[in-house]
Amino acid sequence: MAKHGRGYLTRMGFRNISSNRTMSMASVLVLVSCLMLIGLVFLTASDFNRAFQDFSSRNVIRVFLVPGLEENQRNDLERRIATLDNVREVRYVSQAEALEHMRVTYADDFRLLDGAREDFLPPSFEISPASQQLEYFNATVRQLEDFDQAITSVGHMQGVAQQLATIERAFLIVGGALIIVLLLVSIFIISSTVQTTMFTRQQEIKVMKSVGAAPAFIRWPFLVEGLIIGFAGSAIALGIVCLVYFFGVARLLGSLLSVLLPTFTPLSLLAQLPLLLIVFFGLGLLTGGGGSMLSITRYLKENVYETETQA
Repeated sequence: MAKHGRGYLTRMGFRNISSNRTMSMASVLVLVSCLMLIGLVFLTASDFNRAFQDFSSRNVIRVFLVPGLEENQRNDLERRIATLDNVREVRYVSQAEALEHMRVTYADDFRLLDGAREDFLPPSFEISPASQQLEYFNATVRQLEDFDQAITSVGHMQGVAQQLATIERAFLIVGGALIIVLLLVSIFIISSTVQTTMFTRQQEIKVMKSVGAAPAFIRWPFLVEGLIIGFAGSAIALGIVCLVYFFGVARLLGSLLSVLLPTFTPLSLLAQLPLLLIVFFGLGLLTGGGGSMLSITRYLKENVYETETQA
């Protein structure tokens, strides 16, 4: 295909968009909806995954001790706990350290505890499990609950970690199903848009065939039409996703997850932008071009080039 011919056919693709505004706009809007959902599911799931990983790494077992325990008793208890199968590390947390940790973690609300004495919180052991798997984690907790009379209680947040993982999985399953449905709808509508354009120009297509136009020559304007729809949908969706995530989703997730992880910060959009550009424009152009090629190939096979295979 000559360079000037390709330029002419590309301009025809732009004219196709202009002459079929309603269907083109419908195609763009459906594609925008699909890509928006993909972007928001990806960013939200990434935040949940980061929160889960962070929470799991901090999900220690806290063994609270009776106050006034002698140092030699405490050291002996620490050694015995360290010999348990699923125990990777044991660290003693004094009453003063526990109070200071609470002061730093909940600095905004710590004024409620102004004047609290140093022995306000009990001493404890902070135990890091070797495995966070539910079966091993719960077995270690059961061992510690009946381990020694010096242990008053055992605390952990494994249930919360499992709930975070469940929410993430459910979000991915539901979001993934919706994405697949919307992608199929996008391809169908883009295909229908291009097919509508072809029907309005079927006489012109037959004339081009009769004068010996190659299949690529006829396909090019409609491929351009699909790619334009894909590009426009990708650009609009990316802009909306960035705005919705930055001003809405990120702040909401930050508020919700900061209850469990006071230091949690949502994903940086700037750091994710290269990946988002690749995903959005890759999927947009693939969907637009794919829907277009699907339609033109089927149309030409059924209406114009039905005898091509016999030639």
